[in-house]
Amino acid sequence: MSQNTFGKLKLLKSGGSTSRVMDLLSINERAGALGLTSKTSMFNTKRLNTSFIVKHTLRPWEREQVSGARISATKIIIPMSETNLDSGGHSIFVEDPGLAEKLSTHLGVAKTLPRFRDDIARLRELCSLPSFDPYLLYDHFRRSKRKVSDAYFQMSAQEVSQISEFVAGQINLLVRRALNTSQDGSLTQAHRLANTLFEDHESPKLDVLRDALSMTPDEYRLSVNGWKGTLYYCWRAGECGKDLARFLTALNALNLGQVPAEDRDGFRQLVSSVTGEAKQRWARVQTKLQQYHDQFSRFLDHGDGGALSSFLNAAPDLFVEMGDDISRIQHVCASWRFWQGDRKAGELPVAEARALLLDYDSVLGFEEQSKAA
Repeated sequence: MSQNTFGKLKLLKSGGSTSRVMDLLSINERAGALGLTSKTSMFNTKRLNTSFIVKHTLRPWEREQVSGARISATKIIIPMSETNLDSGGHSIFVEDPGLAEKLSTHLGVAKTLPRFRDDIARLRELCSLPSFDPYLLYDHFRRSKRKVSDAYFQMSAQEVSQISEFVAGQINLLVRRALNTSQDGSLTQAHRLANTLFEDHESPKLDVLRDALSMTPDEYRLSVNGWKGTLYYCWRAGECGKDLARFLTALNALNLGQVPAEDRDGFRQLVSSVTGEAKQRWARVQTKLQQYHDQFSRFLDHGDGGALSSFLNAAPDLFVEMGDDISRIQHVCASWRFWQGDRKAGELPVAEARALLLDYDSVLGFEEQSKAA
């Protein structure tokens, strides 16, 4: 375990949690109010339930810790003090080959204990997810053998209603077309199937849809998961675009008069780099959204089940890529929004902004990604 002097633990806890950060400490503090018990907590080991788990963009010198060329990893940060986050914490990458050994030593827990082995498995589950978006966490853990509390899926009632309505509407169109059901015919039946697909896509009731798409059970299960993830990010993209527009506006309004004249060109280049990378990622999201809508429309217009099957087979990769871009953009936007607070752009301390922008440049950048490929 390495000591983390990452003075941003307060930021992670006090409002900076995003799809890239799981703030278990705050959830643990509200355990009673949330109805959280030891049986429904994320981990068996108490200190892990007061940690932060972060989808972290790797620096070049960190890559050797995870044995491979990659640009991101999942980091667990255990605070030294749960009440004084300024004291920092200890961290380790879940991808570290020595994870179990190092974590058991740090926590003082025998690595052979079944409960600890379950915790290591749970960490690797979280590592495999593209982000910590509440909907994706919920969809993943509702199928898990060891259930966790709904406290970890903190979607507002309004968000649940919005995503349910959006996804059910899309599913209803697919079901109706796949079954060749007219809008004026058995719409009630199609809507029941749509609801079943959203709530329990492994139900035998949906065999007729799987057969219509000429898929094996394994292909169908994987494809529908990917499709639902794609739909989720289609929905998320709406807010992401608004967040990005506000972030770029704030960047352009920064008062560079606070920066020494000799440093202004460098600062402008940094702002330009972050702005350009954010726009590139958003353009990739838009391309994927258009790809989804085009292919889905072709199925609705022409009823080509084979074409839709091919698209659904590609959906897991599509939503993982789209989720990564959206999560990176919203991570940056949420971090900036929290740091800005109630201050206007002209009042922001630009020296602090520069440190943040260097981090954002790494999170949004493509250069290191291409090197790692």
